[in-house]
Amino acid sequence: MSKPKELHRFYKSKAWQLARTIKINATQGKCERCGGVGEEVHHQIRLTVLNVHESNVSLNQDNLELLCKECHNKEHGRFKKKENIFDKDGNFTG
Repeated sequence: MSKPKELHRFYKSKAWQLARTIKINATQGKCERCGGVGEEVHHQIRLTVLNVHESNVSLNQDNLELLCKECHNKEHGRFKKKENIFDKDGNFTG
């Protein structure tokens, strides 16, 4: 799924690059959840076309979290395994 152009422009902006760098430096490059290598700066309040220009959401260090790829994927529910659709008794939990 591609990002709306407004969000794409934001992520290319100097303001975002600076905010991202500040977060990475502040956390010494470590994932704030597991301590692994941080690679993704995550917005805790999801960034949308409606709030992208609200700096208290888009650039606020308190709304940013440095995560490793695995923790970031977990946060967004990406690549979930489908194995746990049955409980221990074999009942469908879907």
